[in-house]
Amino acid sequence: MGSLFNRRVGPLGALIIVAVGIAVTIGIAQLLPKKGESEKTATATATVTAAPTACKALDPPYGSPPQDFTYEAVDESRRAETVKALKLDEADGKVDVLTAKQTSSDLSLGEIVGVPSQDPAQYASSLIASFQTSGAKIEAGDGYAILPLASGKQVAVGVKGCRTVLITALDPEAAKFLAAAIFT
Repeated sequence: MGSLFNRRVGPLGALIIVAVGIAVTIGIAQLLPKKGESEKTATATATVTAAPTACKALDPPYGSPPQDFTYEAVDESRRAETVKALKLDEADGKVDVLTAKQTSSDLSLGEIVGVPSQDPAQYASSLIASFQTSGAKIEAGDGYAILPLASGKQVAVGVKGCRTVLITALDPEAAKFLAAAIFT
């Protein structure tokens, strides 16, 4: 067997293979911890977190709707379904669920969900961060972010007064239109 190896590869080839094998072995040995040496472990350190900025309640809470539009509250059963489906906490106040309707045609453009909080930016940031860590492509708007859903819909997320605001519509452009009206 040895003579077959030498005839096919040759003495120089065999020397190169042995040298590469030794180099790889030495490289791997450098990565392994030495006997008796304690392993280095990362330790978490406390970081200073800024106190939440006091929010300022707005009236009207979502600003003035675009021309020829109104923001109308949905019925209580629909509101309760939305709160349950989104697993929202109403500890800081009742969650608003509104429909943006065009006055002239009675067409519903989309829904607005307002989650009251003493630190609405924290909730909005956590939503955006969870989408980023999942690898979703997030589109930045002026004071809001557009998050893509698996269904193809988009949700605009931002802060208005003391509320984290979620806006969804069947048409992605409608969500952006409502977000621009509310967040600017």
